Amino acid sequence: MKKRTVSVTIERHYSKQVTIEVEVDENLVGEELQEFLTDSVEIDNRLEEALHQRNLIIDDTIYEYQDPTNGDGGHL
Repeated sequence: MKKRTVSVTIERHYSKQVTIEVEVDENLVGEELQEFLTDSVEIDNRLEEALHQRNLIIDDTIYEYQDPTNGDGGHL
């Protein structure tokens, strides 16, 4: 029996997600609030520390194959 080679690929995505609460001045809104949250080293440090303490979770796993001989492929 004649044989050919096909490729099988697995792709797995992992993620971490955390939420922290931040007290802000009630007058900060819109772009000023975004700028404050983006530029704050303290907030960044708190987020990084919270992420560091979390475990990775599997978001998605994708199986695919390629059959170049027959020009076929797709998700399994």
